[in-house]
Amino acid sequence: MIDDLDKEILNILILNGRESARNIVKKLADKEIRISERGIGKRIARLERNKVILGYTPILDMQKVNMGVPRLVTVKLASPKNFVERLDDMKRYLTEAPFCDFSARSNGNIDWIELKFFNTVEQANREADLYRTWFGDIIEDYRSYDLDVYKFGWQLFDEGNFEQFIRHMHANEGTDPETPRHTSRQRE
Repeated sequence: MIDDLDKEILNILILNGRESARNIVKKLADKEIRISERGIGKRIARLERNKVILGYTPILDMQKVNMGVPRLVTVKLASPKNFVERLDDMKRYLTEAPFCDFSARSNGNIDWIELKFFNTVEQANREADLYRTWFGDIIEDYRSYDLDVYKFGWQLFDEGNFEQFIRHMHANEGTDPETPRHTSRQRE
């Protein structure tokens, strides 16, 4: 559905959804990719028409908008008789909560992961207390972690991009890509 050039364009737009076609052409030229502004416009229009691009969202400095307390929450669920109904209640709460940016069911030892942003630690703690009160009947284990975010964002990549990055890191670290690097000393 999308090709390598589309991925390059999308990665530029992920970093700045308001990037002009002219600047996209310049950034692609730095990567030795030649395309006209009109060609960029057509590709972006096609990506929008095909619902690859669903919209454009600004990335905010969370400190400047008073949302500087990011909290990661993990939940292991219990299974009372009315579990399905109560899980629907919890999903609805998380979907409607203005402070919940990400909520996902997972498999493994943790059943649910959430990323929430609050104005203050007190506000975050109040919400945590209420959340555990309201949904305690289906929560077996609740853990929360306040985060010091170093990177917020993502990019499209494929196997080739991944391997290229790993080779680059091996070169920077002076390690052999075929030999796993151990971070702790082995006992003699």
